[in-house]
Amino acid sequence: MNGSSARQLMSRMLVEKRHSLAPEMVGMRCEGARRMHGLSRRDVAQIADISFNHYQRLEQGTSVGVSAPVMARICDALLMEGDEKARMLALHQAWARPRHPLTGSRAPGSQATGEISGRQRSSSAGV
Repeated sequence: MNGSSARQLMSRMLVEKRHSLAPEMVGMRCEGARRMHGLSRRDVAQIADISFNHYQRLEQGTSVGVSAPVMARICDALLMEGDEKARMLALHQAWARPRHPLTGSRAPGSQATGEISGRQRSSSAGV
């Protein structure tokens, strides 16, 4: 599975799980009428002890990344256990692994194509 499809599946799972949980299930008190079923993104972020913006970007699939410990806290906040938690962490690992290894790296001190060293410049200037 590539990183993009892992990110999309992870995003979908986060949304579905968040919608399936009532605030009372995670120990939150409901004060007044709620406009939505399930937890809000803000609720999950607060329980997982991460910023709302970071969780929102993660759920929308636009996050640059999240560490494994933070992902585990999100799983715990969403009451994921067993296979469900293992699947989410596997998706995170597939998404988080480096996707583009460095290519074309040069040895230290070597020059990129097109650069002219000081010695080359002075020898060509006398021509």
